[in-house]
Parts: sequence; C-alpha cells; structure tokens
Amino acid sequence: MKYYVDLALRKCKKPIEREMLYLKVAELISLEVKDYAGLSSDDKNKIDEIVEKGLNSYEYIENNSGKISSIIKTSFRVGRFYGNKNKEGFVISRNFFVNKEGQSFTTEDKYSIDKNNCNGAIDGDEVLIDIGGNGVKPRVVDILDRNLENIVGEVVRQGYSYFVKPIDKKKQGLNIALKGEAIEGQRVAVKLVEQTSDDFYIGEITRVFNHKDDPDQDILWEAFKCGIDDHFSSKSLEQVKRMPTSVLDSDKIGREDLTNWKIFTIDGADTKDIDDALSCRKLPNGNYEVGVHIADVSHYIPENSPLDKDAYTKSNSNYLANKVIPMLPHELSNGICSLNPYVERLAMSCIMELNQDGEVINYRITPTVIKSNTKMTYDAVNGILKDNIVPEEYKDFEEELRTLNIIALLLRKNRILNGAVEFNKPELKPIYSEKGKIDSFSMRIQDLGENLIEEFMILANETVDKHLSKRGYPCLHRIHGIPNEEKLFDYLCMLDAISLPFEYNAKECANSREIMQKLVEHVSDTGRLSTMLSSRLIRCMSRAKYSPVNIGHSGLAKQYYCHFTSPIRRYSDLTVHRILKDCALNDHAKAKRKAKKWEQKLPDIGMQTSRMEKIADEAEQQVLYMKCAEYMKEHVGEEYRGTVIGVSNHGLQIQLDNLVEGKVRMRNLSGNYAYNPNTYTLISLDGKEDYYIGDRLLVKVKFASKEDKFIDFSVSKKLEENLIDDINNTNVMVKKMARRKLEDNRYKKKH
Repeated sequence: MKYYVDLALRKCKKPIEREMLYLKVAELISLEVKDYAGLSSDDKNKIDEIVEKGLNSYEYIENNSGKISSIIKTSFRVGRFYGNKNKEGFVISRNFFVNKEGQSFTTEDKYSIDKNNCNGAIDGDEVLIDIGGNGVKPRVVDILDRNLENIVGEVVRQGYSYFVKPIDKKKQGLNIALKGEAIEGQRVAVKLVEQTSDDFYIGEITRVFNHKDDPDQDILWEAFKCGIDDHFSSKSLEQVKRMPTSVLDSDKIGREDLTNWKIFTIDGADTKDIDDALSCRKLPNGNYEVGVHIADVSHYIPENSPLDKDAYTKSNSNYLANKVIPMLPHELSNGICSLNPYVERLAMSCIMELNQDGEVINYRITPTVIKSNTKMTYDAVNGILKDNIVPEEYKDFEEELRTLNIIALLLRKNRILNGAVEFNKPELKPIYSEKGKIDSFSMRIQDLGENLIEEFMILANETVDKHLSKRGYPCLHRIHGIPNEEKLFDYLCMLDAISLPFEYNAKECANSREIMQKLVEHVSDTGRLSTMLSSRLIRCMSRAKYSPVNIGHSGLAKQYYCHFTSPIRRYSDLTVHRILKDCALNDHAKAKRKAKKWEQKLPDIGMQTSRMEKIADEAEQQVLYMKCAEYMKEHVGEEYRGTVIGVSNHGLQIQLDNLVEGKVRMRNLSGNYAYNPNTYTLISLDGKEDYYIGDRLLVKVKFASKEDKFIDFSVSKKLEENLIDDINNTNVMVKKMARRKLEDNRYKKKH
C-alpha cells in the first residue's frame, strides 16, 4: 500500500486532501489489479497510518489547510547537518523510494548552508531545511533531533558549579552544566537530560575516563570522541552468559560434517578472533576444490536481539594501536564464534571447484561443522613459500599451502589483467610496549601469505554475491565507484609541476581501468617519491561503501562483490550470512517473503555500516597520529632524515624515513618565504633555500603534542634537492610579487 501512497503523492503537482488521496490510490490499484472492488475501510485506515508515519518522519508534508504532499515535491528536505567550528556546514538529505515490486531505493543530496542560515544547528543535528532556489540559499528551518547522547569533554569549575567543556570544537558553543559535584579536570562522557535554553543544557555523567596518560585510556578516549563505544549493554552481557561455549549436538542438525577435512587458518600471530579457514584438494579431473569456511556468527546472534542491536550500532571491530574494540563481546569473538584450532565450530562454507585457469566452474554454499587442524601465522607461511623453511608442525599442510599459493597468484594476475588497481605501498606499523607506547617502527608489507588469504576471500565474496544476485535475491553489495575526476585533475597538475608528467588526462584516467593501472605503475616507478605519490593517488579514489544497489567494484574490477568473510568483525558480513539463510538456502515461498524484508532493511544497514566504517578509519588515523606524537615527544631535539611530501602557504609537510609525518611551519623557516601553487614550491625571498616536493632534508624535532596530535620540525640541512622544470619561470615571477608585497607591508608599518 505504501508504494501506491508514494506514487499518488508524487504524481500530484499540488498538495491534496485526504479524501482525494484515497481516490488517487484506488485509481492506481485498479490499473494493476483485476476485479478490483475499491478501497475498504481497512484500506483507508492503512493509508491513514502510512500518512501519519510519513508526516512524523517528514517523508510527507501537511500544509496549513490540511493538504498533503510528498516532501520531494516541495522545497523542504530532511537531513543530517554536518557543521564546522565556523558555525557553517552542509546537510546530507537521503530520500527513499519504493518501486512496484516493493524494492527500496535511496538517493543522497548535499546542500551547503552558510552560517547566517544555520538557525542554531550544530554538527550532528537532524534538521528540516528549505533548499531555496531562484537565488535563495538553502536554510535550516527547524532542528528535529539533537543527538547529544555522548558528549565528551573535560570538567571545569565556575564558582560553585561544574560544567563540561566539549572536546569537539564543533560543539564548544554548548553550555553543559552538571548535576551535583564533579572532579575538575576529569575527562567524562555526559548525556544531556534537559535543555533550558537554545545552547544551555543540564547533563549527567555517564562515564568517567582515567588520566589521559594511563595505558589504554588514551585510546578509548580517542575512540569515544570519534563515536566508538567499547561497552556493551547489560542485556547483551546477559545474553552472552546464556551462550554455549562449545558446539552442541542440536546445532549440527542440517549441517554438512566437514570435521574430517584438512582445514587450517592463517592469521597474524596475535589474532584471537578468527573468521576464516581454508581447505584445498586436487580432484580426479585435474581441477582443484577450494573451501573457504567462515564462522557462522548468525547462528548465535538472532536478529533484533540485544547483541544484534549492539553489533549494528558498532558495525565493526576496531583495531586501534595495540587494542581491539570488538563488535561482539570477547566471549563470542574469541570463543564460540572463532574458528580456533582442534575444536568443532559452526561455519558457512563456500566450496568452489576451480579449473587450471583459476575460473570457478562449480560451487556450493552450505552450513557446515568444521574442525581447524592448526592455526598458522603469516610469518611462518611466508617462510615456507619464500624461503622453504617448513616448521615441523606445518609439514602436513605444505602441499596444500603451495597449491593455494599458485592458485592465488593466478587469481591476482587475472584480476589485474581484468583492470583491478593495486597499490603496493608500505604502511607504517608501530611496535608497542606493554604500556601501550610505541617502542619502534616497522613497515607493513603484503607478502605471499597475506596475498593468498586476500585472493581467496575476494573469490568467496564474489561467488556469494553472484549466487544471490543471479537468483534475484537482495544483497548488501560492497560497491566502489570510479575515481574522482576533479581530484585526479589536481593530482595530474601536481605531477606536471614536479616534472613527472603523465600522458593521459583526468577523464581518461577516471574512465579507463587500463589507464588507471598505467598511472599507478608510473607513480610506482618514481623511486623515493613513490610512497608519497601513491598515498596522494589513493585519496583520488572513490570511497568503497555498502549498498543494496549494485554498481560493481571499480578497484577490484568485479561486477559482483559483497563482504561475506568476516562476520565476527563486520556487521555487513553478518547481514549477508542472514540473507543467504533466509533466501538462498530456503524454500521458494519463504525466500520470497524474506526477500521483501531485506529489501526494506538493507538501505539503512548499508548507510549505518558505511558510516561506521568511515568513523573506524578516522579513529584509527587519529590514534596513530596521537601515538606517533607521544613517541616523538620523547625525542625532541633529535635529528631525522625525511622527505618533503607537501608544500603549502603554511609550510612543509615532512615524512620521515620511518613514515612518521609532521610539519615545518612557516614561522620555523629562516627568513621570508612565498608559496607558488603552480610549482608546489616555497620560494625564499632572502636568497636562501627554496623547497620543492621530493626534497630530502635533515630535520630536528622541535615540538610534539600528544593532545593535538601534532609534530613540529625545523630544518637542519637540505640533503638533496628535487629540482623541477620551471619552463615559465613562474617562481621568479612569484618571488618578485611577494617581495613587492613584503616591502609594501614594511612601508605601511613604518608610516
């Protein structure tokens, strides 16, 4: 019925009365339903319920005369306001559509709001906006919901009263008074329980964090600020207590018993939440049977249960420095749901037959019971595959490992030939002490063992998506659009400026996987600049996200792709498992009913999991910056070698050889400098060193702040200059203009 209500309101150019809506809906139904007898009183009541719900959610708008219209037919929109410290921002509005088959679709629009039109909105508010038009700027009409459950800040005292000063600069305009006494200087989370005026609230402390330098607390504090809570509800913890700690006989009913198969896992040495396991054997026809066995978390976490609601809210496990904030309690993530060795575990197995070309020619997806024979580590597997060093406990699995490695290399080769874009850049990997501080640094590089696991997880994810999609069932796809053309244009301009021109333009790069591969190879061949240039190129790529609407995965060059292989640590994967059980592994009648349910749920799940993944990435980055600054604070005055990876009118961005990044601010450079954006150069106005992207410098640690996540350097010496072509002598021209401006300013100060 909602489909007909939506369609009727969308077809009307003007708002209509309730009785007219009944008639319009009846007309639409009569066009599609034979022998239609007209609306019953129950139908009218159902329409009234749909309208009231739509009015409450601002899907529909009612004017002063009581007439109704779809909000999309008006200049009003509902969305989330994202503000900045300048009290301006933008609103993202999402609109939902339902087609004849009852499938839900979502569109997303972005509207910029200047500070004069924010009407008191702050970051995170759900707002009603008038998008304007004809020269009228978008403006906030009303604040519908101010989600201020978890404000984090420091307790300050003013007279006899205690207040919380939010850490988030976007929320520092709020005045939050606390009930009762508190301890000045404490870091706390507060829930706002009463609003006494526009920006004045009464708050209750919901959590107290220990001192900022206590082990783990600094990480939890940063995570909480980003929107990640490490706590679980009391109902979830009660649910955990009722969970079995081993597989019950009743759990095995209807499952394929694979406990006698040679199955093993490969993970990091410290991994305790093991999602995936592998098996491999050669078939009589010369093909290979590869099993990807994934923990069956959905068996233990019923939909809409307390644990499910907590998992939906978190959406991911978060790996921050040396700490894990799990999506599921450790009793599950490290226990009954983890594919630990030597014990029976429930799994969802994707068992594929691959031919000699690495093509999947047959497969089955089925619930199973498995028993992992051993837990291998990446380091040991790499030792076997690269150096022929085979530990005694791995000898029984050597043949399978070598076979899987050959297939994995073939799969990777096929992906790249098909247009997949690969960035093989080293990443910073800090080594942490027991106290949670960085001891040293190493590089995280993907080796044969890591590649082996990645390729088979990609293959299983693709197979599952194809399985659902080609049968017409819904799926939460992992989608990835083409690169951002505007960002690519700026990137190619920078390559030109630093004398590393690329032969194709931005549009050609964005729309051709082959040309994009050539750009990646071009950047990889730039020697010591390759890491920096690869990082910048990655920022030009679109962000992958989750969606029920499939547009394919550009980066992997896959038409069908979802996430199925990590249900312990990703809610998206848990969702795909549930869809498989409800639809692909069910009888047709039940599958059809269940499919409707998932079509309605998936847009929200896609948005939530995509949003929380972005938050997880931000938290990981912020914690890394904080820990690096903490480390460098103990090395103030010491000198390091580094490379200029960015130049702006604020100074130089430096990447040390250990991949730690910091800045040389303009005020810490000797003399006067001007920035030339055309050549990405800082030009000395006093005849001293000019600075280019790619310059090698010896820098001294001048200052480091763990609180601000900032590292300041000063330049000790230029070690090597990355001279660039300056055909138009723009640096000379900029230098002349900057000198003239400098002299004018000096003259004005004197007179």
